[in-house]
Amino acid sequence: MSAQTLNMNKEKIMKQQRSLLVGRLVFTAVAVSCLLAGSLVQAQTVAGVLKKKVGAVEILRDGKSLPAAIGTRLQAGDVIKTSQNSGVGLMLKDETCMSLGANSQVSLEKFSFDANTYAGSMLVNVSKGTFAMVSGLVAKNNPTAVQVKTPTATAVISGNKFAVEVP
Repeated sequence: MSAQTLNMNKEKIMKQQRSLLVGRLVFTAVAVSCLLAGSLVQAQTVAGVLKKKVGAVEILRDGKSLPAAIGTRLQAGDVIKTSQNSGVGLMLKDETCMSLGANSQVSLEKFSFDANTYAGSMLVNVSKGTFAMVSGLVAKNNPTAVQVKTPTATAVISGNKFAVEVP
């Protein structure tokens, strides 16, 4: 092989390597962007957090049981269940505080909140047990945007505090 042919082959190989390197960099940048975007979307779906826990508490999300610990993030659609001799305290992003007593089941069917405008809505379904709530910024901004359902009634929360027991 001549020196000229070797140089042309080297240049060709170097171009291929540069092209491959650029492709890898672009792929990495896109992958990182997707991961960051995914974490931002996930952060937006957080409705609140589990603040207090006594005894056995379970969170059902998308048909799966999750361990409930202080600091567990809650999402719209989550079902919170307590067992005998247990209870739980929750705080939502709009500063709504909720408390469930023993043998209770509550579903956070709907929750949205804009921290800039305080606009949002909330629908809580109390299937059984005891439930107490001190409303937060969503109710303060628009009382009709907060609803609590039980097997026999749906209530619009117009005051600051609310408690219900469902046998």
